Amino acid sequence: MHKEALPNPSDELPTFYGLEPEEDDLVERFSHFTIAVTDLDRSEAWYRDVIGMDVVGRNLIADERPNAILRMNTGQLFILIQHESIDQDRLNSQGVHHGFALTQSQYIRAVQRLRDHGIPVVAYREEFISRGQYSIDVEDPDGHHYQIETMDEVQAHEIIFPTAGVIDCGPADGYQVGDVKPFRDGTFYLSRVGEGFLALSRWCTHMNSLIVYQPEHWRFWCPMHVSTFDRHGNSTSSSGAHADQLALRLHPISFSPDGHVLVDTSQIIERDVFRPGDAVLPPGHPAIAR
Repeated sequence: MHKEALPNPSDELPTFYGLEPEEDDLVERFSHFTIAVTDLDRSEAWYRDVIGMDVVGRNLIADERPNAILRMNTGQLFILIQHESIDQDRLNSQGVHHGFALTQSQYIRAVQRLRDHGIPVVAYREEFISRGQYSIDVEDPDGHHYQIETMDEVQAHEIIFPTAGVIDCGPADGYQVGDVKPFRDGTFYLSRVGEGFLALSRWCTHMNSLIVYQPEHWRFWCPMHVSTFDRHGNSTSSSGAHADQLALRLHPISFSPDGHVLVDTSQIIERDVFRPGDAVLPPGHPAIAR
């Protein structure tokens, strides 16, 4: 999805993980970045033509080895210094990488620029990227690894409706308190708690990643940004971007005449925390103390 799709055009400066940077969190500018290369001409052309940096000049620093200076559009310098050889990354490792955080519009232009130069647009960590996050990886001629990323905040937090309609989850009597059952077609979990049934959307309320249930911990867990939720859908995360996180969204539940649990995935209920009225039971079924 991410290496082919593109974010919405926007020139807003990116924020990540739902956090606005604090005053001391980021170094707004760095002076220069030094890179070891094995072929100065080749690398200078790559950073100029593919990345789009401006060439300042050759051999302008006090180093006996051949070198070139290029400038980013934000003023920082990339200094390429020629070496006979450079250390290779450890086998099966991505090694150290550096990231460029772009606006959404800049990201779109960067992807097109790479494609125009015949460079594959790939995302090494695509399976770990949530909806609204966009990240691609590129390596220079010597294998130096760069990550190019942006965040589409609208996509990251929009409500996603399944297309499965009403799903019959089977007889209510077939569930015991503590049971949690996934329904992949509807992208929800049916959770049987003491107060009744809850149909919990699998889309994390921090950012749109799919949560998974960890029965050994009696919790839901987001593998993207480690948000956690209990079986009522309450957030159990307490720090950083996850503080004050909303409870998991719900789908309405009804019951068929023969006592089957019916979940309407075309409707979504937003909430801040669990309240006893969120859970429902068939008529005549009493709640069970937790």
